[in-house]
Amino acid sequence: MKEEKSMKKNKILAVVLSAAIAISLTGCGNSGGKDADSGTANSGSAGSGSEELKDTGKKEGESAAGYKIGLTNSFNGNSYRQQMEAYAQKAADELTETGEISEFTIVEANNDASKQVQQIENFILEGMDAIIIDPISATALTGAIQEASDAGIPCIIINDGPVESDAELCYQINFDTIAQMATLTEYVCEAIGGSGKIIELRGTAGAEFDNIAHEGVVQTLEKYPDVEVVAEVYTDWTGSKAQSELASVLPTLDHVDGVVTQGGDSYAAVQAFESAGMELPVIGGDNRGYFLKWWAAEAPEGYDTLSVSSNPWDGATGVYVACDILSGQYEIPKDMVHPIGVVEKEQVQDYKDMDDEEIGTPTFDREWVRENLYQ
Repeated sequence: MKEEKSMKKNKILAVVLSAAIAISLTGCGNSGGKDADSGTANSGSAGSGSEELKDTGKKEGESAAGYKIGLTNSFNGNSYRQQMEAYAQKAADELTETGEISEFTIVEANNDASKQVQQIENFILEGMDAIIIDPISATALTGAIQEASDAGIPCIIINDGPVESDAELCYQINFDTIAQMATLTEYVCEAIGGSGKIIELRGTAGAEFDNIAHEGVVQTLEKYPDVEVVAEVYTDWTGSKAQSELASVLPTLDHVDGVVTQGGDSYAAVQAFESAGMELPVIGGDNRGYFLKWWAAEAPEGYDTLSVSSNPWDGATGVYVACDILSGQYEIPKDMVHPIGVVEKEQVQDYKDMDDEEIGTPTFDREWVRENLYQ
């Protein structure tokens, strides 16, 4: 409860400072237009000072008016990030119905570090109770996260962490990305007999997830000295960029035995090899509907691979964790590991009817988060 009191004290100071800044901005001729980077509330609304607060029946430590929570996503230009946002919104809508959340806002930074810093600072000024962050890099947001923590606002890192931060109120929900990529890379290497040429499809240059995922590939390849990486291709985890980049790379190669991917571009790799008229290599899957449906119904007879992916349900996890931190009723660890999703050949038929953009990964609920991540 000591941490909760600290958050309350700092939060009061932050709101007072925010009000002072708002008055100052009004005097400078602000016309009242909303900053585009601050986004719009997707559920609920914050009550005005003249409105009577309703008794929501919350536990001690919870806001009587409901929590205001902001999510800043470094990028939402692929199906994974969009599904992550959708899961977060669904969880927020659920807690809005119960009165636990009064306002939930999602903004995107479009791979612009300075913009994401500004979004975090805007959330602080807007008096958010907690900020969920899918970070653009491990270091670019360190100062902004510290600023939020100093103001008594917890920051919950999801998906693309970890970030470098010693902030008291920084909580990180990460995947074991090294193990995820080691699992896929080892499968591909074994499937091609421990010898041959592979392509590594990477994500966004500079993103911490990409750095860690690449390290998982590199570490695994140390066990396979006869496997050569003939190309590293950055795709931003999108199929369109993967296809265009591979269209330039494949004509320079005589053959390829395997492809390792971080996600979002496995089916694009299939299409690129077919367009180039090249023999289909062992392509690691990414649990996207496009790929799993192709594997289940259209892949050559006997085609075998393994499909793994980070789990976009961590968007919902971030919402649940944020509210539990604010309630002061739970001991929340600073570092948590979220499970990934794995699909093997024996399971692929279960996914043959999924939507093209859907991610084939497990989903959970709030009690699962408490029972499995707060250990």
